[in-house]
Amino acid sequence: MALFGKKDISLYTDEQLLQEIGRGNAAAFDLLYGRYADRLYRYLFRLLGNDTVKAEDFLQELFLKILQAAPSFDAEKKANTWMYAIATNMCRNEWRNTSNRQRLMRAFEPWEHHSDKNIHDKMDHAYRNRILAKVISELEDADREVLQLRFQQELSIREIAAITDLPEGTVKSRLFYLLKKMARQLNTITL
Repeated sequence: MALFGKKDISLYTDEQLLQEIGRGNAAAFDLLYGRYADRLYRYLFRLLGNDTVKAEDFLQELFLKILQAAPSFDAEKKANTWMYAIATNMCRNEWRNTSNRQRLMRAFEPWEHHSDKNIHDKMDHAYRNRILAKVISELEDADREVLQLRFQQELSIREIAAITDLPEGTVKSRLFYLLKKMARQLNTITL
């Protein structure tokens, strides 16, 4: 309890904040936005092919959807999984509406380049990253999504299953076979 009997909502869980948002509490919305805006922006940015403007637009739309859906949020679910699922569905809709799948591959930008490497190492690194990007670009949307959720967003198998509406076993096996397939493809390419 804070001063004068008001509750300190900053101590609320995400699920409690969503319930408060459903009751029209603007301060709860601001707090939830502060907790998740950056993470969800980065997630959308990667899924939308590193398009800053589109990611910003989608983030605003996502929080409008969260605001509208908050009254029906099931407090038994995890809030972050629920919000990532909404973001994922928005991106899936975008993917269906566009034929330019190359933009999605920009979500897998090359890892950091180190300035102390010589030029040949940098060229090899860039070449390997282009090959990896090519292999990833040839994946189905659903496979790319699972790969991105696991390795870019570092979500657990359980969270990925909730977001994608797949059983956990299916997510595990999809990741296993996906990585095995990618390793085979990468091994057939010579530097």
